[in-house]
Amino acid sequence: MGAIYKSGVYREMTAAEETENDAIQKQIADSLPAQQEKTSRQMRDGLLADCDWTQAGDSPLTSAKKSAWGTYRAALRNLPTADAEWPDPVKITWPTEPS
Repeated sequence: MGAIYKSGVYREMTAAEETENDAIQKQIADSLPAQQEKTSRQMRDGLLADCDWTQAGDSPLTSAKKSAWGTYRAALRNLPTADAEWPDPVKITWPTEPS
């Protein structure tokens, strides 16, 4: 049985409190993948938006640099299917931005 801290005192949880706690923990665990997906997509979309300028027709980049940025952007777009750690934003191997 687990303990609960309430009104300045630790005490053992009742069976009903254990059941409620287990339900809450399951709800948190069940929602984690969706939260990770949302976070990872927001991070990826932000990285893509930050380098949109590299693909514009009037970009000051050389064709080689523009191509490198295009490859980087493709790697970002492919993350959901290319990285086995998707959607965990901490474990994903994020592509390296061209220098």
